[in-house]
Amino acid sequence: MSREAVPVHEDLRQRIRLDWLILFDLRLWKKARTDLRDLYIKSVITVPSFKRILGFRFAGLYTVLSQLYLIADREPDHSIIQLSTQMLTTPSITEEIVQRGNFLTVLIAILYTFLTRRQVGHPWEVSASDTLAFDAGSVTNRRVQYLFGHLKHVLDCDHVHRKLRTEERYAPQIIDLIRLPQGICPNVRAVGEHVEYETDAWIGASLVTRDVNKLCRVFAEPFSDQTPEELANLSRVIRAVAKATVINATGAERGRFVQAEIKEEIRFKTLQPFDFEKAPNNWQPQHSVVDFVVEKEPISFHHPLHYALSWLIGQGKSMSSTALGSLLRFTSDELRESPAYRIIVPDLESERYLLALFDYPLRVCTWLAQMKAGMWVRNGLSLRHQMSTYRGVVYRDVAHNRDILLLQTSMVVCDPSVILASMVDRFGMDDWMRGDYTIRPGFETNQQLDVAEDFIHLLIIILSDRTLLQPLSDQTKPHVLAIRRDLTHILCFKPLPFSELCNRLSEKVTDAAGFQKILESMTNFRAPEGLSDSGTFELKAEYLADVDPYIAHFSKNQRDEAENAYRTWMAKATGRAASEIVLEPKLQPIQSGLFKDLAAFTRTMLFAQIIYQSLSFPLVAQHTLQIPDTRLEAFLQVVLHLMLAAVLEDECNEEETDHSSDSFVLHALTKKAHGGMYLPTIFSLLVKMLENEKIKGCHAKIHLIMHRLQQRQPQLYALAVVQIQSSGNASQRTLLDRLGAESPLTPLSDDSEAKRQQAQELREAKKRQALDRQAKIMANFQQQQQNFEKANPDSVDWGDDDMDDVESTATGATEEYKKMWKYPADNCLVCQEEVNDSRLYGTFALLMNSNIFRQTNLLDNDLVSEVLSTPDSLDRSAERVRPFGLAGSNREQVRKLASDGAEIIAEHQGLGKGFPACQTMRGPVSTGCGHVMHYKCFETFSATTVRRQQHQIARNHPERLARKEFVCPLCKALGNTFMPIVWKGKEEAYPGVLQVDVPFDEWLRSGIDLAVTRFQKHAVGEDGSRFKELFMNYTSKTFISPLATKLMLFHKARPSTSQHANRSSVSGLQSLPGKYPSDDPLSPPPTESVLMQELTTVYQRLRDTVKENKLSDRDYPAKPAAAQEDLVYTDTLAQTLGHSITATEIAQRGIQTDPGMTLLDKIPPLVLTHLRILSETASSYIAVGGMRNSGLNRSAPEFSQTNINQLLQLFAGHPHIVSIGLDAWGSHTKTMLRPVLSRDPFVFLAECSVCLVPAFSLEIHHIVRLCFLMELVKAIVCIMSNPYSPLYSRQRATDEQATESSLHELRAFVDFTLYVRAKWAPADQPVYTEVLARSWHTMIRKYALPFLRKVAILLHVRYGLDIPHTGFADVDSPELERLIKTLRLPSLAELFAAASEQGSILSNMVLGWINHWRWGQMQPNMSLAVRDGLRMNHPVILELIGLPKAYDTLTAETMKRRCPTTGKELSDPVLCLFCGAIFCGQAHCCRKNDRGGCNQHQQICGRNVGLFINIRKCNVLFLHDRNGSWHNAPYLDQYGEADPSLKHSRQLFLNQRRYDALLRDVWLRHGIPSMISRKLEADINNAWVDWEEDEDERIRWVLEQFQMIGDQPDAEVVEQNEVV
Repeated sequence: MSREAVPVHEDLRQRIRLDWLILFDLRLWKKARTDLRDLYIKSVITVPSFKRILGFRFAGLYTVLSQLYLIADREPDHSIIQLSTQMLTTPSITEEIVQRGNFLTVLIAILYTFLTRRQVGHPWEVSASDTLAFDAGSVTNRRVQYLFGHLKHVLDCDHVHRKLRTEERYAPQIIDLIRLPQGICPNVRAVGEHVEYETDAWIGASLVTRDVNKLCRVFAEPFSDQTPEELANLSRVIRAVAKATVINATGAERGRFVQAEIKEEIRFKTLQPFDFEKAPNNWQPQHSVVDFVVEKEPISFHHPLHYALSWLIGQGKSMSSTALGSLLRFTSDELRESPAYRIIVPDLESERYLLALFDYPLRVCTWLAQMKAGMWVRNGLSLRHQMSTYRGVVYRDVAHNRDILLLQTSMVVCDPSVILASMVDRFGMDDWMRGDYTIRPGFETNQQLDVAEDFIHLLIIILSDRTLLQPLSDQTKPHVLAIRRDLTHILCFKPLPFSELCNRLSEKVTDAAGFQKILESMTNFRAPEGLSDSGTFELKAEYLADVDPYIAHFSKNQRDEAENAYRTWMAKATGRAASEIVLEPKLQPIQSGLFKDLAAFTRTMLFAQIIYQSLSFPLVAQHTLQIPDTRLEAFLQVVLHLMLAAVLEDECNEEETDHSSDSFVLHALTKKAHGGMYLPTIFSLLVKMLENEKIKGCHAKIHLIMHRLQQRQPQLYALAVVQIQSSGNASQRTLLDRLGAESPLTPLSDDSEAKRQQAQELREAKKRQALDRQAKIMANFQQQQQNFEKANPDSVDWGDDDMDDVESTATGATEEYKKMWKYPADNCLVCQEEVNDSRLYGTFALLMNSNIFRQTNLLDNDLVSEVLSTPDSLDRSAERVRPFGLAGSNREQVRKLASDGAEIIAEHQGLGKGFPACQTMRGPVSTGCGHVMHYKCFETFSATTVRRQQHQIARNHPERLARKEFVCPLCKALGNTFMPIVWKGKEEAYPGVLQVDVPFDEWLRSGIDLAVTRFQKHAVGEDGSRFKELFMNYTSKTFISPLATKLMLFHKARPSTSQHANRSSVSGLQSLPGKYPSDDPLSPPPTESVLMQELTTVYQRLRDTVKENKLSDRDYPAKPAAAQEDLVYTDTLAQTLGHSITATEIAQRGIQTDPGMTLLDKIPPLVLTHLRILSETASSYIAVGGMRNSGLNRSAPEFSQTNINQLLQLFAGHPHIVSIGLDAWGSHTKTMLRPVLSRDPFVFLAECSVCLVPAFSLEIHHIVRLCFLMELVKAIVCIMSNPYSPLYSRQRATDEQATESSLHELRAFVDFTLYVRAKWAPADQPVYTEVLARSWHTMIRKYALPFLRKVAILLHVRYGLDIPHTGFADVDSPELERLIKTLRLPSLAELFAAASEQGSILSNMVLGWINHWRWGQMQPNMSLAVRDGLRMNHPVILELIGLPKAYDTLTAETMKRRCPTTGKELSDPVLCLFCGAIFCGQAHCCRKNDRGGCNQHQQICGRNVGLFINIRKCNVLFLHDRNGSWHNAPYLDQYGEADPSLKHSRQLFLNQRRYDALLRDVWLRHGIPSMISRKLEADINNAWVDWEEDEDERIRWVLEQFQMIGDQPDAEVVEQNEVV
């Protein structure tokens, strides 16, 4: 083709604009390089023809681009050369650039020149005499691996395969490349002293050899075809590679490769004749072997030329051994033909050249044996790393397995006796094979034995490892056998997850096409059952029969473990003892091909001598060497296994065998050792071993070997027995019992009749064993029963008492009973002493605000439907309806097309709707871990925490000292409060407080008068002395004795002003126990008031915790120092109690309880104990604070004001309050007091139980009844005040069974709602229909149920109400009816009827609550709080957002969203699991005020906690304030494994169980702060750990820490909780 006819863009000799853009890529800035690369990719996609042009131009510029990429590019990740992968993976482009651009030669030249000169050159610049440039750094350059990847892509092309097979020029090029690392990094054994400096050159060498070794495999893959023409091509390449390998092995290239292991010319020596090989005519064969001593001369792991030859031999294993031998044999003249550089080839025979070739893999195997024996320990750990790398999973297939294959090839190509002699010499076993067991110089006794065992083991491997030796023409493919073998030997120990399984398999196996099907057929998959485990693959039992414990890559421990697993399985299957089971080698027969006669070496005389001398060694060593019997037995097991394999491979029968035949069985029975007059034959050694009880573990295997010998040569076997009998070398017992026909026989594989008979005998034996076991069990049971009746004659009673108990349970036992409950007392976590009343102790708690209290937006149709669909009983399992409500509404039916074109309907689960962040109520809650500690020990522990933070200033600590936080020293849970335990036991009773002294109606008419009178009497004044008796009565009854007697110290006379002023100046110092003595004459002696001082200090710390964590809305102005010690925020603890019980009830929704029990039965005892401690702490805090300074404090007035507010709120509209002058408080009620309907009725009830009820001696059951009615009224008013709610537009009522009681309740409800509408109703109320009434009624019942569940918890933890088993009569009733009955409350119908009675006190109170709420709406200072407070608590089963089933759906959802700041694509998408918002997480675009996207969103959604899924990392982020931690996302792949950071690239699916347990339950139980603290406490890294901070923020934080530490006095004299 003329130059003018070639288009410009296809002429590589001309530069076009595209070339200059590509060449100037290195000079561009990062964004320009990235944009240009994107432009190229887009052009390739949109214009297919441009891909060919771009690939062709790339091939022309590849040499220059490689030079820039390997040397000059400082940002290789943005290099334009990475586009080459897109080009080279297209077969058509690869074919064209190789055909027209000679690209394969160019690429090989680039790699060759860079590795040798560290400069990229063209093919004509290649020098055949260059070597690896270690000093230049080209070997350690990791970028060269990228070019090796390109070479692999090119060689994978079918067109290149044809060229490699047909064109001779490519094989020498690849041989020159793989020749470079041959023998690099040699090692010489260090003797006497350790290596002082361990070089790391092997690391760089391993990087190069890894790619070169893989290149050897890829180079051999094109020759897999077995046609005659292709076999000729394969033979040509084998001979070329073999010639290069032989030249290198003989030392002819030692002048060029001076850094390699070969330092001198190959040497040979002649071994002395072996005894077994001596012929009767005194002819003694002598073996010439390579003269090399492994422990004295240089040796290397790296032999890529041998590996390439091994791969090629593997492709040609269908040819005969003679044909391959002719390819591998060379004369000296053939080796010297046309060398590319000067070589010195020694003049040797062709057989010696062949021995030199095969000696290198033998050297490495010997080297491995010596290293495992500990002979090379002085060379350092680097050599051990090289050994593990060579035998490891990654390199095993391309390194160690190649050496094994070459040794197997040597056994069929060369004289096997010569190869065995070479192995004996290389392992240093020459003296052993002649009966001289003296320790070789340079060896220790154990080392010599270990090396000998590895020598026998290597023979086993050569004989039995046949997976890769089967010809390709057979039906079973070798790679399938290899996969099955690897899976069997990996999973035989235990089930493994898929990732760990793949880590133990080579890359070639996992990338195989049929790997997945083979894995499924061989294993049983177990899905993950726990919360942190993974799915595992368990090997099917039948594949344990294929286990070979002597596989090459098993260690000794793995060998024993695998054999024990096989014996256990066989013992279970056959009913025999495990000690009698013998693992018999299962050798795959090779019918044709190169390795057809692999077992020929076992029929040589030298092999028989190896077996004889190895069996003789234990008998001699027991008397001459101090070796443990167990060690000798382990060695003997290996020898016997080799002997058993040799016997099984011996196929000569008695008719075809004469005494001159090559048969191992014949040699074992008849061949006599010279000098072994006492035990001349192998058989005699076996007989002798049967008498040795020290090796009893080998007897079963010896029996099996004898039986196999007898099966193959029965007449010779009988003759051998007779000879032993005549010689007297065996006892009569051994001859009769162990050599007779009663030996445990195993049929041969072709003896079907014997197999059938043995199977029948095994079945009968198993039946007899089962009957014997059954008889023994029955006899033991009968004897135990008789013994029990004799020892306990009166214990068995078959009367009707038990039936009475059953009947009592069925009907529900309601008799009264009482019992005492003790507060927790255990050993202190610090001093480990038992806690008691002598020292103040307590438990830990975490007080924090929570947003878990969701509220119903009646204008949201989804939320209304969620409420209406709530189950009637929340104490029954809700698994069938979960995920519930909004979380479960993300499923829809979609139409899809199947593979056959048919339309099918499938379920699609997408991203659900989140709960609006604005529809939540915030309130304080308390959680605790339950561990106890002395307060003194707690002070010490807190001081330690302060010192730790001072020393580890750069660490992100789990606790924030400014917020009084600490970490439990045992469980690492986060806490900020120490709650003292100072009370006696609590009485538990039933009915207890449910049994009232005055009926409700009577109490409402007259009993309230006393409360009102007390209120009138003490309405004015702040002195709080009226509560002194109340506080004293409470403390004397509940506090422990040491504290109760010292509380009188708080009731001294009021000090004078001067005294008060004097004491106020040192009050801060006196708050530190034991630091300054008190000068106050009124103060008690320190020894008498230590407990009281500590208790006061603890409660002051509790007050500070409430303040620092902003748990209270109260804001006190600055007061004098004495006033600052007052225990204020008394109502906060009562609110915390109410909200904590509410949170507990929410977490228990949908949890199954036992029939006849309430939800209390399933609440963890730790939670109930903590709630009880919190309840008593609230009362004790008020009592201790109100008794300080004889009532002159702020606690008592605060408590008084709280009582006034609660009284006015609860009894608003009561006639007696009106009669005494409602106007006196009317203005206060209307303008300042928050309406009770704008509050949570249950939290109000909890506050009343702490304040109003004890202050006015009210009965809690009456207050519960009023608050229950308040809950119903609030729900009705809330519904009426939302006339545009979807509830009004419902076309049909809810589905509920219409019973007589339900109709009665519905009528009462209608009357009550009509009554309320008549008294008050908005102007735009719709028509009241039956459907509307039923919907309202259903809603009211849904809201009533959670309230009564919380009441049950409150009465249990505060008043000791112990609800008994209620029987089975009402099991099927709704939970609301069961709780009403249990709590002895009136039914809903009775409540509605009483509240709607015209002129009754209850109806007036209802109208008072409503009017108070209406007045509040008119007040400007509270209208917003009133409107927000009228929303009802969401009564449903709370869920996090419903996640898609497939993770791909979640990823696709992020593609639709945009960054809220920039409007562009989300760079780091994060999903909030509360509200469902998707935004940028750790991206700089959404960073504001030093806070990232997650922290910003947390402030408006979860407030102090956050739960997010980072979609690109597939991780869950837990946030609490500014701390956080990562956890795996609840998505698992098909193998039951998590995929953090999406490394596995497998499709992920939602695991709902983990989503619930690890995320939902942690959130519901307020465990996020503790989970984060445990993660941070476990992280001991002192470096900065933060989520979204930048460098300036880190520096600012460190400076603040230094400043705070500099401002602090000595830690020994400062309050540990006031450091920050």
